[in-house]
Formats: sequence, structure tokens, C-alpha cells
Amino acid sequence: MFSKILENLELIPIEIFIDFLYRQSEEFLNLKKSLKILEIFNENRNCMEQNIKFVIQFIEVVESLISLFRFIKLTKEKEILEKELEISKKYKKTSDITAISDLMKKLNESLINNRRKLKYLEEDFLQRKNQIDQIINTIDNFKLKIQELTKQKKENFSQINKITREMEGDSTNQEIIPNNKPEINTSLTNAEKIKKLQMNAKEIQIEINQINSNINETKSKLEELSPFYEIYKKDYDKLLEIIKTDEGKFEKLQSQLKDKIKDKESILNQELDIVDFKSIRPLQEIEEQIQKIDYKLTEISIVNPLFNAENQYDLSLIIKKLEEISHDIEIRQNEIIIDMNEVDMKNNIKSLQNLEIIINTIDTFINIFLKEINLKLELRIIISSDNQNLYIRPNFIRTTEERINFDNLTTPEKIFFAIMFYISINLYIGTKNIIFSNLFVPNKYNKAGSIFRTIRKILPLFESEERLLDFNLIYIISNLEMKKDIKNLKIITMPENG
Repeated sequence: MFSKILENLELIPIEIFIDFLYRQSEEFLNLKKSLKILEIFNENRNCMEQNIKFVIQFIEVVESLISLFRFIKLTKEKEILEKELEISKKYKKTSDITAISDLMKKLNESLINNRRKLKYLEEDFLQRKNQIDQIINTIDNFKLKIQELTKQKKENFSQINKITREMEGDSTNQEIIPNNKPEINTSLTNAEKIKKLQMNAKEIQIEINQINSNINETKSKLEELSPFYEIYKKDYDKLLEIIKTDEGKFEKLQSQLKDKIKDKESILNQELDIVDFKSIRPLQEIEEQIQKIDYKLTEISIVNPLFNAENQYDLSLIIKKLEEISHDIEIRQNEIIIDMNEVDMKNNIKSLQNLEIIINTIDTFINIFLKEINLKLELRIIISSDNQNLYIRPNFIRTTEERINFDNLTTPEKIFFAIMFYISINLYIGTKNIIFSNLFVPNKYNKAGSIFRTIRKILPLFESEERLLDFNLIYIISNLEMKKDIKNLKIITMPENG
């Protein structure tokens, strides 16, 4: 069976490869399910092609809609530009209008420049403002803590006064002690209680002193940062005020300009409200922009056959196309629905994945040996051009990074690979005593020198490579003369019959 594989080493049929594995062990029976993948694919190929056809048609309709929306958007942009062009031509004709428009242009340039400055300044200003706010907040928290501690200290002294009065037998004018009075062990003597309360008050005062010290340090930091913050704040507020003032001036001038244009060109009265005078540009620039839009509109109307450029809101051609697609889908239901058993499909895919794992493991074993002849192997599963068969294709890489296929190997390299392929399959299966014969090799590769040279190169690996130590190689050589002994190879000569 392996001889069939060796006859097709440039492209190894998956079916033959699986059959060989199955003959070695029935545990590989499930691998045959991987062959069903192509069968399922071919059975449903027409169905998939029909689905792809409908998807493409639908995509074309969607693209037409997108083009239509773009056409409408560009048309609106062109209308605005034409109004802008018309207004620009009118208000540039008379001296009073020109004076206002020039002043508006300067104001707009100043606004753009100042807003840009404000944006850069704002980041530094807000950063320093945040620092100042955090410091002030920290100081306020310190002060609240001092208030709380001071209250606790007073409560300790109130308790001392109460105990002292009780010791003196004076029960009149006793202070009302708050509920949160200091907790004192009642088993202590009055003297011990007073001492304990005095220690509490002292510890509280130490903590207050430390917080006051922290406040002074924080205030010093605030005093250090404040001058820079005030400079930034002053510049920021000033720039903000300039922008606000210029915006007011611009709005006033814009209103004056509209009134003057209305007086001179009543036909433009309705359009003036939609025009942003800040965006009015030189005539040549507006005309060039309109030309660009005209080119894009022409391009869309030529490329897209599904809408009417004369009536951009006419969707009849697009609706008709969608109805045609819907009708085709309805009458071809049986052609577009893929019918398959999901469980079987998952098992088939799992089988193919297991096959890939086996091939990759065999690939790893073979490369252990191929490095002895300066080759590296990549085994890949491929599909035939007619989608009818699966193959294993061996690709080789020389140390020069030259990539070659099996046919471009030298004869000794081909024989070496053929023997290693067989041995590596048995290594994967776990065959402890691997038997190989030159009779397995097709006659065109059955060359004594190359076979014995292969044995000489790989034999030391079975003594040094940890993954190979548990395996034994048994060679059955027929009608080949060994001209030179092989080290560590035990030879048993079988007598000829008759």
C-alpha cells in the first residue's frame, strides 16, 4: 500500500494516505469523514454560487442607493455654492458693501486666529486652574479637620472640669456633655481619668499642630503657583473677551450687509438667511469647487444606471431592481437553501482537523531527519483545481532559502525523503519495531548507494535523539550489495531457498 504513496510523492492523494493509516490501525477509520468535505462542497457549490449571485445583486442596489445619496448631497452642496457665488458677486460690486465685507473678512480672520490661540492657551490655563482648585480644596479639608479636632479637644477638657467638680463635691452648674464625649475606662480612678483625658487633649493638639504645618506648606505652594495662574487667567479672560467682542461686531456687520444686499437685490432675500458670511470665499475658489462637484455628479450618473440624474428623487429603477431580486429568490428557494446535517458537518470538519494534526506531526518527525541533508519540509493539504480531490503536497526549502517541489530534488534526496516519510508515519503510529524494505521503493528510486547512505545518516539519530530512543529499525534488503559496512548495524543474512 505504501508503494502507491511513493508513486505519487509530488502530490499524495489524501484517500490513499488515509487508507494506509487505516491498514496500520482501525483508530484512523474516522479520518475518512474528512473526505466528505469536498463531496458536501461540490453538492452545494451551485447553491452557494446562486446565493453569491443574489448577494452581488443586492450589493449593487445598495451601492446605487449610496451613490444616489451622494448625488443628492453633492447637489445640495452645489446649490449652496451657487448661492454663495451669486451673493459674493453682488456684494463685491459696490463700495459700501465691499467695505463691510472686507471688514467682516478681517474680523473673521481675527476670530479664527484668536480661537486658535485660545485653544492652545486653554489647556495650560485649565491645568493650572485645576492645580489651584485642588490646593484650595486641600486647605479647606485641613481646616475642617482642625475644627473637628478642636471640638474633640474641648470635649476632653469639659470632661476634666466635670471630674474636678465632682471631686470637690460641687454638683451645681454642671456642663452637659455631648453624646460623643471621650470614652474613659470607668474602673480608673479620677486622677487616672484626668491624666488620660489630658493625654488625649495633648495628642489632639499635636495632630492639630501637624495639620497647621501642612496648611502652611500648602499655602506656600499656593502662593508660589498663584502668580503664574493669575497671568494665565488674565490672558485667557482677555482673549475670551476679545473673541466675544469680535463675534458681536461680526454679527452686527453681517446684519448690516444683509440689509444692504436686500436693498439692492430683492431676489436674494430668501437665500440670505442660509448663507454663512464667514464662509464666503474668493469667486475663483467657489467656481473651482462647483466645477469639481459637477465632475463628480457626471461621474455618478454615468457609472450608476439605477437612478435618474434628471430627477434625483426618482427611486423607481432601484425599487424595480429590488422587486426582481425578490421575485428570483422566491422562485428559486430550492436552489439557494443549503441542506446539510449540522452534526455530520461538524464531525467531518473535526476529522479534517485531526488529519491536519497528524500530517503536521509527521512533518515534524521528517524534519528531524531532513536536517541531515540540509533540507526542510512543509506538508500542506491542497484541493485539486476541479475541487474533486484532496492532496498532500510536500514543499522543500534548502539552506539557501530556495523553495523547491519534490520533482526538483536530486535522486538521493528523493530516496532519503521516501524512506523518512515511511519511517515518520510509523513513528507517529507508535510502531516500536519499524520494518522497512527496499522493495517498498519504486524501481526508479531503488538505488543501493542512496538507500545505504540514508541508513548511515539516520542510524545515529536513533541513538542520540530523545524522541527516537524507544524505536528499533529493521531493514529487509533484497538484491542490493552493501559495499561498505554500516557502524552499529546488526546484519543477518537469510539463506536463499533451493
